[in-house]
Amino acid sequence: MSALSNRLKNSRLVRGISANVYSQLVQTTLQLLSVPILATHWGLQTYGAWLVIFTVPNYLSFADFGFAAAAANDMTVSIARGDRAAAIETFHAVRATMAGICAALLLICVAAVFSMPDRWLAPITSISHEQARLTILMLAAYGVMSVQNSVSLAAFRSIGRYATGTYLQNTINLLEAVSALVVVSFGGNMEAAAATYLLVGIAGIAVRMVLLWVHAGWLVFFSWRISFGQVRRLMHPAAAVMALPLAQSLSLQGTVAVVGLAAGAAAVPAFTAVRTMSRIGVQLTMIVNNAVVPEFTMAAATADHARRTRLAFMSMASSALILLPMFVVIVGGGPIVLRLWTHGSIHAPYALIVFMAMTMIANGTWLPISNLIFALNRHAQFSYYYLASAAAAVLLSYPLVRWLGSPGAGISLLLLDTNMFVRVWSVATRLKVFEPKAIHEAARDEGKRLGRILTKYGRKNLSKPPPAGPPPTP
Repeated sequence: MSALSNRLKNSRLVRGISANVYSQLVQTTLQLLSVPILATHWGLQTYGAWLVIFTVPNYLSFADFGFAAAAANDMTVSIARGDRAAAIETFHAVRATMAGICAALLLICVAAVFSMPDRWLAPITSISHEQARLTILMLAAYGVMSVQNSVSLAAFRSIGRYATGTYLQNTINLLEAVSALVVVSFGGNMEAAAATYLLVGIAGIAVRMVLLWVHAGWLVFFSWRISFGQVRRLMHPAAAVMALPLAQSLSLQGTVAVVGLAAGAAAVPAFTAVRTMSRIGVQLTMIVNNAVVPEFTMAAATADHARRTRLAFMSMASSALILLPMFVVIVGGGPIVLRLWTHGSIHAPYALIVFMAMTMIANGTWLPISNLIFALNRHAQFSYYYLASAAAAVLLSYPLVRWLGSPGAGISLLLLDTNMFVRVWSVATRLKVFEPKAIHEAARDEGKRLGRILTKYGRKNLSKPPPAGPPPTP
């Protein structure tokens, strides 16, 4: 029975990793498809206006204020411990809260759009002002729906269906974008594209709810019973969740602004290009780390210390296996990669490349550990500290950039991520998220297992008869 349980847990983890790979492929595909299609059929001016107003749903998607992520951890713990009643109470409370937030946001968007002066809509020349307002409203409604969708994703994760939720979410995103691109290819304007996103998104909500009902009808049934005590209890971890994207946005976008202010606009493309190149490694580590989070939460809830150790080791070891080769590639061939990628139009100081590669290592090392803390809903121990540290790093980057140029920004980011590694490691040690001795033993065991596999493979090859060939020439 134990062996069967372990196989089921491992298969969930493998499916979660494959779902994250699928997510990366979908995002990359959409980026490659959307630019040439929209720019060709609409022209650069209309395409640029679309990119501006499409920030509306992107910003509204953060309006769950962290409740969905906090609820996902909480429900996962409750279900892992067999307390379905607590999970139902949390889900209904968060679903009702998000519905109220969505309704309020939609009313605010309607008031803002219809009170907007016409001169603000002047850049949108391909459609009338009335059509532009309707387009913005439809995109706002689409963004508001994504807030409610985050609750559905939390439910999938809590019932051990993280991979199902991730596959479904990205498939719906793919269908939304591809449908809109098809409409544009047949002559559709911005209003038609926005309507397509909204209609396919509504269909996606129905599909999510049907699948949730199939997998966990006991959780998602409609109920008027709402526990505001549950909402108040989740407010603290939810606020801590919101601090994380704010800190990251401040670090990424704030540093770009400082580089432009302190070194001039000409220095910004080189800095952003090198930063994008260095963040590829960190994004790849998230393929495994994001899949580990729900499994780690369940292991902690059931006091499965052996599995917690294995998951923690897997998270950190996979990050190292990705980051170290990426570091060698960036430091050794970064200038060549940058020249080929930008067709020689962007040149960056080698010092900036080295500092950003070092930042990648520091950032990609503390993020997996922070994810394990987040899996326990204890992320308040470092999230506010991260926000304050990010603000301090942005302020520090100004004199460093004035003194050293764009490499100064790399130094400020390296100091930020090194500082966060120290903080996160100390929090993880204090909370006993994992035992360093157990991690060392897991690494030793994995090394022995790999050695046995290699030895067996070598013996198998040595035992093979030599290949038949022509007789030797006398």
